[in-house]
Formats: sequence, structure tokens, C-alpha cells
Amino acid sequence: MEMITLKLNNNKEIEVAVIRRQMRNVRLKVFPNEEVSVSAPHGVSLEWIEKFVEKKRDWIEGKLGFFRESNANDKLNFIKSGVTVRILGEQIMIIVRESRQKNVIQEDAKLFIYTPDPKDEEMLSRQLEVWIRRQQKSLYESLLDKLYPIIGKYGYQRPTIMVRKMKTLWGSCNRKKGIITLNYYLYKAKQPCIEYVMLHELVHFIYAGHNREFYDFLSTHMPGWKERKKILDYEVVLGV
Repeated sequence: MEMITLKLNNNKEIEVAVIRRQMRNVRLKVFPNEEVSVSAPHGVSLEWIEKFVEKKRDWIEGKLGFFRESNANDKLNFIKSGVTVRILGEQIMIIVRESRQKNVIQEDAKLFIYTPDPKDEEMLSRQLEVWIRRQQKSLYESLLDKLYPIIGKYGYQRPTIMVRKMKTLWGSCNRKKGIITLNYYLYKAKQPCIEYVMLHELVHFIYAGHNREFYDFLSTHMPGWKERKKILDYEVVLGV
């Protein structure tokens, strides 16, 4: 991966990751964790990309400022009663209770974590992650049942859903292996946003790149995908 350095208006320097892809247009992204990346076709020179990023300096600073002011990167560094975690677009309060048996139960806007040692933050983190992954598996499989027929009628096999923690992508598609990988942190987003990411990756089984046909197909089956994507870009947080 190539890297370029951008000097901001306050003379602070940031690193911008350059990602080469099979695509037609250049895409610039600023993430809630303040990472910046630009995706570009293989044939575009690094010099051209540097000039492109420089022209977008004010836009980049605006995005970075927005994320800082809104405390967008609210990574949960510790777990105890009273802290909140974002689940499916809602802030859910964690309540830790001592119990001989481990269990996690959600009741409306509260998440009860039952554990033998309420002070063991590592154990609490593991319990929470195991619970989240179980919830993800159930939800993502049901959403795949709903969306898969859109491409299934064209003869494509039902893909396998995998979940892993990723820094810069909400989802990815491996057409050869028939696998869609979704970002672990996507579970913070509202369900319509998750549906957008899943459909986006499903459409890649038909169209490998982001060409006009890809977006026409996506727009036909999800006319409001741009609004859903905007919510992901502005509101959803990377990090636990």
C-alpha cells in the first residue's frame, strides 16, 4: 500500500493511504478514527493523486473536525455499569451484575452482563464480543435470506457470510470463494445501513467493479442506498 503525506492548514501532517483497485473513479474517504484513504485505478499516477488530495484539503479538515466535535470515535476502552455501547444505531446502557453463570441479556435500551467477577474487564469484553457475534450471525443470515434472491434468480449460489474486524471497509466480496465479509463494527449501524452494505457486496457477484451497470442495478433494487451510505459515513463508528 502506498502512502502520501498531506499538510493541513494548521501545519499538522497526516498520512493518506493510497489503495489501488479495479475502478474508474477516484474515491476519497475520511473515517471516524481519523484515518484517510484514497482509492484509485491502477493507471492513475501517484503525482496526480497527491494533487487531487491537496485540492480536497479543506474538505478533509472539515470531515476530521466533524468527527472530533461529535466524539465520533467513541471506542469503548473499558466495560462497567453505566457505560454505553452502540447496537443497531441505538446507544445501549451496560449493566454488570455478579452471577455464578455468565450470560448477556438485552432488555430494550439496557444490556445486562452477568459474570462471576464484575471487575474483570477482560472477561467482560470477551462476554460482550461473543454475544455480539451471536447476534450478528442471526441478523446477517436473516438479511441474506431477504436479499439473496435479488442475485439468486440469475443463477448465483448463496454466499457464505463471514465477520471480521476491518479498519477501512464495511464489507468485501470474494467472488471466487463465494464469501461476503462484513465488518464486525457494522453491527453499530441501523439495519437499513447493514442491508445496504450486504446488497452492495451481493451485487459484486454480478458486476465485479463499480461501473455504471453496478450502480444502476443497486439503485433499481435499493433506490435509497445513497442516504444509507451517508449515514454510515457520518454516524457509524469504527471501534468497539
